[in-house]
Amino acid sequence: MIEFKNVSKVYSSNGAHALDNVSLNIEKGEFVFIVGSSGAGKSTFLKLIMHEETPTRGSITVNDMHLEKMKRRKVPYLRRTMGIVFQDFRLISKMTVYENVAFAMRCVGKKNRTIKKRVPYILDLVGLKDKAQDHPSELSGGEQQRVSLARALVNNPAMIIADEPTGNIDPEMSYEIIELLSEINKRGTTVLVVTHEHELVKSFNKRVITIENGRVISDSGEKETFVAI
Repeated sequence: MIEFKNVSKVYSSNGAHALDNVSLNIEKGEFVFIVGSSGAGKSTFLKLIMHEETPTRGSITVNDMHLEKMKRRKVPYLRRTMGIVFQDFRLISKMTVYENVAFAMRCVGKKNRTIKKRVPYILDLVGLKDKAQDHPSELSGGEQQRVSLARALVNNPAMIIADEPTGNIDPEMSYEIIELLSEINKRGTTVLVVTHEHELVKSFNKRVITIENGRVISDSGEKETFVAI
């Protein structure tokens, strides 16, 4: 699913070594926490996976695609295999909950008939079926993050990448969001959660990869692999 081989990233603008000789494998169906302090290299790690950045050295494979050799026109196909959940939700304020989720399907050319069937199912999955006609401003922070998660899920990606998904919600809702991601993982979706909330991570028995100063300093190796139902 994700393979880094001796990957380093040096930013030419300031010479900063964001990642230094990182090698790791994340298999299909795993749930993995990526933890580390601010500036540790977590954001660069994600940007490399999404091909927002390219490695200075080493090789990266994601979903059988070799990223260091990937042409720009192929990048959208890579990203369609991923659902991204952001800390700041990134919802469209003028759209309802339903429209925000449906928009993700329209962007990849799905037909209205498919959208009308799929969106209510996903909203029900994340516990927001009764909020379909609400706007983001009418929702709590936790509910907005659930909309963001629904949008990431609606195109049935092979992998969910959650970048600090609990950063703007309260502790109780943070636990619920990770529980929801865990349930989604049990359906066969690979889940990668980047966070600095160590106490939250300790509440879940998942694989934990710790990055500090651009290096992987620990990898618990604990993982749960599920077969898609």
